[in-house]
Amino acid sequence: MALRRLIPIALLSAAAAGGLLGYRFLNDKTEIKLPLVAGCALHLEACTADLPGGGQMTFEINPKRPSPTDPLRLNASFEQVEPKVVGVRFKGVDMNMGYLEHYVFDLERDATGAKAASFSGNAGVFVCSSNLMQWLVLVKLQLGATRYEVPFRFETQLRG
Repeated sequence: MALRRLIPIALLSAAAAGGLLGYRFLNDKTEIKLPLVAGCALHLEACTADLPGGGQMTFEINPKRPSPTDPLRLNASFEQVEPKVVGVRFKGVDMNMGYLEHYVFDLERDATGAKAASFSGNAGVFVCSSNLMQWLVLVKLQLGATRYEVPFRFETQLRG
């Protein structure tokens, strides 16, 4: 009988823990959304964005020219600023991608001692029914008490 009571509690706890993933970014209404970084195709090259108040962020996705099934390696490096937290969300430009659009991939701070603050992590889109899919990469970062969202555009294409 006690086991029957524990199962719903365990399920609710697991759901709550899963729901906290990305909570730091998704539920912040004070986030400043910057304009799309124009003139850069992230699937072909690293892109640089100027940040309010000074400083720059360079963001890169590897491999270049990814397919939707490729694991992605993400890197964000910063000059003149040091974010507390960096995360990434993917959003379909022409198609709602459901749950993926609400999932935040947290990037981890790289080894200290580097000249610039750098964060990296793994991600993937893995859900695409189109031969060519346009995406927004929403890089979310916290500088001091202020949170920002920096959007970049990239695309995936099925190989075959």
